[in-house]
Amino acid sequence: MDEGSVPKARRYDIDWLRIILFGLLIPFHVAIGVYWSTYGTEVNPNIDEIAAEDRREFAEESNDYTAESVDFTSMILHWMHQWRLAALFMISGMGTAFAFKRRTWQIFLNERMKRLLVPMFFGAWTMGFAGSVILGAEEMTVGGLTSSFLFGIVWRSLIFWIPIFGKLVALGHLWFLWNLFQYSLILTPVFHIVRKSPDGSLARFLRSSFTIPKGIGAFVLMPLLLTMTEVFFKPFFPGYIGVAYEWFWFLLFFAFGYVCITAKEEYYRFMEDNRWLITFLTALWTIAFLWIRLEQHDSGIPYVDGGWLENGIIHNRMTLLACVIHSFHAWFWCLTLFSWGAYLLNRPSERLAYLNQGVYPFYIVHMPLTFAGLRVASEVGLRDYAAVFVATAFVVLTCWIFFEAVRRTSITKFLFGIK
Repeated sequence: MDEGSVPKARRYDIDWLRIILFGLLIPFHVAIGVYWSTYGTEVNPNIDEIAAEDRREFAEESNDYTAESVDFTSMILHWMHQWRLAALFMISGMGTAFAFKRRTWQIFLNERMKRLLVPMFFGAWTMGFAGSVILGAEEMTVGGLTSSFLFGIVWRSLIFWIPIFGKLVALGHLWFLWNLFQYSLILTPVFHIVRKSPDGSLARFLRSSFTIPKGIGAFVLMPLLLTMTEVFFKPFFPGYIGVAYEWFWFLLFFAFGYVCITAKEEYYRFMEDNRWLITFLTALWTIAFLWIRLEQHDSGIPYVDGGWLENGIIHNRMTLLACVIHSFHAWFWCLTLFSWGAYLLNRPSERLAYLNQGVYPFYIVHMPLTFAGLRVASEVGLRDYAAVFVATAFVVLTCWIFFEAVRRTSITKFLFGIK
């Protein structure tokens, strides 16, 4: 099959959902800086409301995805965090299925390196450094900044691959690109086999996920596989920035996205026929998720986050139930998004190509701008939702200005992953 022999079939709904879900990244990251003090008390606009003697305790208890926060805003953030990244990995898997139909495995991997590793390294070198400057972690002299930037290029390039530490220290929010590259590399043999034999046994097996009677494949077997990754890996370490159980969990979401487009006709027929049932079941799983999150708060055992071995537990009835609820809840929210997206968003727009180009630049530069936006909100005395709104507006505006600048030259387009 020649590279150009497969006609392009654009799915506008997938493009729109990719833009929307990446867009949610900005208010989410702003909000966790306000309500959870994720980036430290120095840039948290709410910190002035807390007595000095309570700040140490506040900083310790309000760290990333804390089990202690179950107020309304925190619950919204926890709920959003369960499915937004999962859906993005599915979209990436879907995009991979479209791309591989028109590419050999060599061309595909070459493009993956250019589109993922180049912006990942360049973003880590530049945006990681900019973030540390804004957070006040650098010596503010010409010599100090220069040496820190050059040394950062070296050490970030050397340690990025180290599990947990490398992602947290060297890559930061750009861990998503590294995971995507690993998943693409690992699953390339599967992509190649399906491309060479689109009616072969493997391709037929993947398409059967949406043709098993009573929806057992999509409603039971696929989320059950997600659950098993949690059962095997979740007791030992909390999921964070795509490591521990999340590494395997997101790999499956990526693979399932590929399966959806491989089974394109069967998949879209299934989603069309079951849209309202999917929505109803998603509502039930959402109630279950809220319940298990409150149980985590009351017991102090991280049922949702993972790592309950520290509580002397490998598994009990509640941990197993939490694995089921967590995976089924995330999976059904993905199904809901894609089923309604296919119904409402599969139509072209003059703005779509422009917005699609902006996804990677916005994603790469938004984190240091988030720190800056939180500082702006603090300086003007804003708190809570007002701080979130103003900081989000600041980040969107500055990201857009940056995107307009980098989209105008071939070199900067290459460095920021713009097609």
